[in-house]
Amino acid sequence: MYNPSKKQKDVLENLKKTDANVEIKWDERTGSPLRVKGVLAQAEQLDPGIAAIEFLDKNKGLFLLDSVQKEMLLKRIDTDRLGARHVRMQQLYNELPVFGSEIIVHIDANNKIKGTTGKLTPGIDLPEKPKITDEQALKIALGDDRHNSQGRLHAEPSLMILSQFVEQPHLVWHVTVNGMDRDLKGDDTPAKWEYFVDALSGEIVWKYNNEQTHTRTTGSGIGRYSGAVTINTVHDHGSAQYQLEDQWLPSSARVTTHDANGGYPPAPASEDSNNNWSAASQGPDVDCHLYTRMVYDYFFTVHGRDSYDDAGADMHIYANCGTDWNNASWNGSYVKIGNGDGIKYDPLCALDIIAHEWTHAVTEYTANLVYSGESGALNESMSDVFAALIAGNWLFGEDAWLLASAPGSRNMEDPTNGGLYDPANPIDSVLAGHQPDHMTDKYTGGLDYGGVHINSGIMNKAAYLIATGGTHRGIRVCEGLGRDVLGIIYYQALTTHLVSSSDFSDMRDAVLDSLDDLYATNPHYSRWRASIINAFAAVGIGTAVTCPMICWIAPFICPPAPHILCPPSPYICPPSPHFACPPSPYICPPAPDMVCPPAPMVVCPPSPYIACPPSPGLSCLPGPDPLPPYIPDIRVRRPEITLKTDILEIVGIGPETATLFKGRSILTLGDFLKATENSGKITELSKALGISEAKMHDWRKKTLVMLGEVK
Repeated sequence: MYNPSKKQKDVLENLKKTDANVEIKWDERTGSPLRVKGVLAQAEQLDPGIAAIEFLDKNKGLFLLDSVQKEMLLKRIDTDRLGARHVRMQQLYNELPVFGSEIIVHIDANNKIKGTTGKLTPGIDLPEKPKITDEQALKIALGDDRHNSQGRLHAEPSLMILSQFVEQPHLVWHVTVNGMDRDLKGDDTPAKWEYFVDALSGEIVWKYNNEQTHTRTTGSGIGRYSGAVTINTVHDHGSAQYQLEDQWLPSSARVTTHDANGGYPPAPASEDSNNNWSAASQGPDVDCHLYTRMVYDYFFTVHGRDSYDDAGADMHIYANCGTDWNNASWNGSYVKIGNGDGIKYDPLCALDIIAHEWTHAVTEYTANLVYSGESGALNESMSDVFAALIAGNWLFGEDAWLLASAPGSRNMEDPTNGGLYDPANPIDSVLAGHQPDHMTDKYTGGLDYGGVHINSGIMNKAAYLIATGGTHRGIRVCEGLGRDVLGIIYYQALTTHLVSSSDFSDMRDAVLDSLDDLYATNPHYSRWRASIINAFAAVGIGTAVTCPMICWIAPFICPPAPHILCPPSPYICPPSPHFACPPSPYICPPAPDMVCPPAPMVVCPPSPYIACPPSPGLSCLPGPDPLPPYIPDIRVRRPEITLKTDILEIVGIGPETATLFKGRSILTLGDFLKATENSGKITELSKALGISEAKMHDWRKKTLVMLGEVK
């Protein structure tokens, strides 16, 4: 039995002052606690990650740690259904991960630290630098068995410490290769070998077959709407079947597609014998699987959201639900997709419909808008908006829609479809694909939960106007903010400003507040704010304002900052007879952009910012907005991105930085991943190029997400 050190006993006695019944289980090999249970402390920090680190730091003597900040890395925080947080941390040694050495600190919903579990390896003492290269380690692993072959990118050699599963710690290269093994019957079976090659001696110190019962694979399929595609699947060795389960997400989340086969959940995961999902009956399953992953990718890469609950929840979707069921739904646990009746709808497995339903899940875990009246219509509109952003157009459900009465089941650009919405017959109108686009036509009855599918057209029109600009009901939107900015602002509104009872007016305020949160210093701010106000006014919510205009007279600047009307005439402009700035309400931009000149001189810049009419007059004319278009720093992973894609595709690497990389023969995403595959190489490259290691790590993470790899 392990005899704890005096330092450990002192820490333990101190913990027993809070809870005399503290239980502890020791690791007989390392002397570190495997499990500590009890009311150990009251977390002073509301942030569970910080609270866990502070707890370990205060009690580091118990865990035989020298520096928690240097030896532990926060991996993730899981929250269970009771509200307890479980903070998982990875042990490090000289910034290298220690394989299998982790600890979880458990914090209950009342911020009490209730225990720890895990395995740590104290007292590691190894050289920092390897004597053999990663290429040599790969050759050693490949040469261990004639069946071995190199695996996927995410399994390339990585430097780490191996301390669990062996008697003594080793500095190792972790190498993953494909190969063969024997199953319980003695038959050949595919293997995914995890090799650990000593980085000092080249000895294989440990290996194991990581080909689990459900092995990650990649299949092919033909979707009803997506066509011929590649999909992520798993192979069940027990049943020898492939299943529609995607384990390749950049978190612990998984996408699982089930085949309801004309019924309703529960139903098993969709299966196929050869991983070629090309039968006509499998088309909806393929679409549900692929499109759900696309929805995950959008929220993850654009908004940093990990699944609908932002905690890596598995995403279960059921294809082929019901007999002639013309619907789709989110029920709080999973999404159901109807198979359609072939008269009004084909199978409802279209991208925008699936994105719509998963956005209902996001809404439930954020604003949780009550599904009734205006809050319910706002709930529906939120799903339509994000469906449009993900699918890329302003029609909803058009792929599955079969009626000739409208171009889709909803039209966000023109909800009325040219005035076909009939306020006197709202239900039939909506069923035919027509909605109101103004508060004067708002449905106020009790059907459809107070018109959630009817009045959502009003909010949809407002969102469309914010993104694209234009004029509606005589009110002009100053300029469109664009689809990307709309998505960022609407996500901010949904997650930080709306509450469960929010109505249309509250949505207007939430969007304006979100603009203030995110873009208050952006040069477009004033015009964007007026655009949002006018977009809502155009659908009958609030009062319109005059669009700010800019008087551009280069190379001078309008006096003084930040928002002053151009001075009235006379300003004399040779050769005369007069020069006049435009009358109010044309507003000058913040200094130091441009200044109106003192008399008697003005220099006219080249078009298109100002047009100089022929003599005898010269006027400061409002030309196109000379501000550059705003391009948000986001990118959704695209199928055409491969290891051969140019390094410029990495968000944040501009042409000048790319030139530095290319000077070192780092031309593609694959070259970049190779050059940054471990902390040593990142440090070396950082020093050589004068670029911070933090940026290198950030660009590497973005690259792996773009490629769909898990590192």
